[in-house]
Parts: sequence; structure tokens; C-alpha cells
Amino acid sequence: MPASGLVARGVPSLPKFFIYIVVSIILLSIVILGLAAYAESLSGNYYYESGVPGFLLFVTIWTWLVYGGMLATQYYAPQFYYRIVVLVGQILSAIFWISGWAWAASWAAYILSFDNYNSYDRIRGSWKAFGQTTAACAGIGALIWVLSIVALVAFCSACTRSSASAPINNIELANASKPNASESKTTTHSPS
Repeated sequence: MPASGLVARGVPSLPKFFIYIVVSIILLSIVILGLAAYAESLSGNYYYESGVPGFLLFVTIWTWLVYGGMLATQYYAPQFYYRIVVLVGQILSAIFWISGWAWAASWAAYILSFDNYNSYDRIRGSWKAFGQTTAACAGIGALIWVLSIVALVAFCSACTRSSASAPINNIELANASKPNASESKTTTHSPS
């Protein structure tokens, strides 16, 4: 059954481009971290608070835990690579990223839609900077969301292609598949 590959233990044979996608997700999330931290520093000064920068900071940390943990486990502890945990983490990451960039795009469109702020120049400049930073977070977040969907599809297809787990490199289980191989040999004589 192909779905049994999603709950197996061990690293599946992933395509070569998978590592580049995951590293791109991690690097772009570092950019989001900087932009969201700057937007958070702007959002608390005046009369508005959106919550978008805080959520993007959470999504960035979640992304590091999911994709960084997946890479670390894949290369340094493959015996602890549970595919179902990676699958759930990637699904939640995709949900968080679509929520984050959509929310950021909504706030950026709202803030940048004002032509005349009817307020002090200092507040107007802060509003514009917050809107532009949030718009940048929305654009890069949309790119990260697309990359996380591609990574999720590649992971699921690799898991369902071969449901067998990768070798764990455990010396104690190396010969577990052939117990008492010499005792199970039987000789049969054919009648002449």
C-alpha cells in the first residue's frame, strides 16, 4: 500500500533538488525574520497594532524547527527520522505560511491604500514604512509558501514511491531478517 510509506521510519530517497528547496526556505525565512522584526519595531510606537509581525516571527521560528530539524535528523540521526512527524510539520508549515503572507498582504494593502494620512509627518512616515515592510514580508512569504508546497509534494511522492525504510545502520538489527537461516534448510529427496 503506497500510503504506508508515509508512516514508515527512515529517510526516503528524496530527489536531488529537495535539499536546495529546503535550504532556500530556511534562507528566505531569515530575510522574513529581519523584515518582521523591523515591522514589529515600527508597529508598537503609535496607535496601531496589527499582530502580523509577531505571527511572522512565530512562523519563521516554526520553519527553522521543522526544516532545520528535518535536515539535521536526515543527516545526523536517520534512525530517528519519522516520516509522519515530518509530514505533519510540513503541512502545518504550509498552513502557517499561507496564513502569514495573506494576513501581511491584507494589512499592507490597507495601510498603503491611504493617500492622505491627515496626521503628523512622523506618524505618516512610520505608517508607510510599516506598510512597505509588511508588503515585502507578504511577497517573500508567498514565495516561501510556494516552495513549502513543492517540498511537501516532493516529500509525499518520495515516500509513496517506496514504502521501504532506508537502512538504519544498526548493527544489532543487521541480521534480524534472517533468523536461524542454517536451521531452516531442509533437504528433500525426490523419488527415483
